[in-house]
Amino acid sequence: MLLVLNSWIGLLLGILSISASMGLKLKLVKIPPYKHRLESALLECHYELNGQRKGHSSLDGTNRRHHAYQSDYHSERFDEEEKLYSIKWYKDNEEFYRYVPSASQPIKSYKIEGIRVDPNHSDGTKVLLRGLTLKSSGVYRCEISAEAPSFDSVQGEGRMDVIYLPKDGPHISDSERKSYQNGETMELNCTSGRSYPASNLQWYLNDVLVTDPNNIIHYPSVQNQHGLITTFLGLSMVVNHRHYIDGTIRIKCVASLSPVIWRSGQESVVQWEQPTIDNRVAMLLANVWVNYRKSAGYEY
Repeated sequence: MLLVLNSWIGLLLGILSISASMGLKLKLVKIPPYKHRLESALLECHYELNGQRKGHSSLDGTNRRHHAYQSDYHSERFDEEEKLYSIKWYKDNEEFYRYVPSASQPIKSYKIEGIRVDPNHSDGTKVLLRGLTLKSSGVYRCEISAEAPSFDSVQGEGRMDVIYLPKDGPHISDSERKSYQNGETMELNCTSGRSYPASNLQWYLNDVLVTDPNNIIHYPSVQNQHGLITTFLGLSMVVNHRHYIDGTIRIKCVASLSPVIWRSGQESVVQWEQPTIDNRVAMLLANVWVNYRKSAGYEY
């Protein structure tokens, strides 16, 4: 009795082992993290079915493998083959592509804003998207399902952002001014070019990043046509002699996106020469010095 029980347990474990090793497995989901507007994007979903790797080629549903387990006590054959039912692609949880190998028309796509499928270059392992727009940004998910009796299902996802780099800018306002006197308040505004996502603006004084929040003025960004964004950043500071290096003050505004997207960034630079001391001030200083020397008993 114990021998029979152990044999049945061994049979059951053998079947489960075959199912686990030869079932449906997700191997790799490839989704580009960044793409430029109007480019194409290739989405790939690699999986393993019945021990065979599916990827870099279209599925035709005809390549099958059968796995049998022969029991010492039963002559019946256990067919552990799993058959592919469908592969579906979603953007932000909305289905836009379906591949069903058993259907008369295996490929079917659905209209979603920002999605244009190229059916001639899409199949059971990949989907090609053409003419990306800013609306194409989102989370993409691949879902693979097997037929009965297992109804196994595996899925994987990744995010893709479509970007638009600014064609110009940034620009600094009031850059026509020639100089600032000590004690004057310098007020400047920096405007980025239109981009997506929004550009990040930073001020530099003599190539040193300005971090004092009392000097930085934040303004709300503006969304333009087609979803492009313009950002603004103000600078306000009282000029003193310490700001001049070798007689020059240098102000720079740098616009950048994520370092992954746009490593170099763009910048706008203005600089002013240190103004000469006002003549009236110079005369006043001279008179004070003369009066001091006379009061001290110096002769001229």
